[in-house]
Amino acid sequence: MRSKFKQIIKYVSYVLFSSATYGVFLYLVYMWLAGYSLLFAYLGNLVLIIFALLSDHITFSVYDSAMQKKENIDVFRKSRFIRFHLDSFISYKTTLYMFYILILLLSQIINAHPTLIDEGIRNFISANEYGILLLIAVDLLIGQFSKDRIKAKEFKKKVEKYLADNQE
Repeated sequence: MRSKFKQIIKYVSYVLFSSATYGVFLYLVYMWLAGYSLLFAYLGNLVLIIFALLSDHITFSVYDSAMQKKENIDVFRKSRFIRFHLDSFISYKTTLYMFYILILLLSQIINAHPTLIDEGIRNFISANEYGILLLIAVDLLIGQFSKDRIKAKEFKKKVEKYLADNQE
């Protein structure tokens, strides 16, 4: 029971830390780009969503390639960061979804009580309340692209086998 509680605490702390990090970074980038153009700010948000969705894949690719090298065995055994990261891992995609759900909830609170929050933060939340739709669209697009690549590779193998079997 105690270990389950520790695991839940690890998950919650990981999600809170990564959500807060993403939120602060998004806010700073958004406000900087909004100074130039709202279009730039929206595009910046899109780029950050794409980067965050790809970060899980990149993380595991890095771990996988590091495990291929024999000299990294001791690093994996001794590294507390790697163990903490893998023990408390929740995909960044999940964190993004939770962040944008929070933005949606805050936008509804702001609509009901606009004077509760500073105008800059209020504008940021209002501008990003539909970010979850962007996230869903990009996530589905990346997922579909990945499925298409897998299908293409499988079909290519079938074609190559067919050509090899039917060579004259």
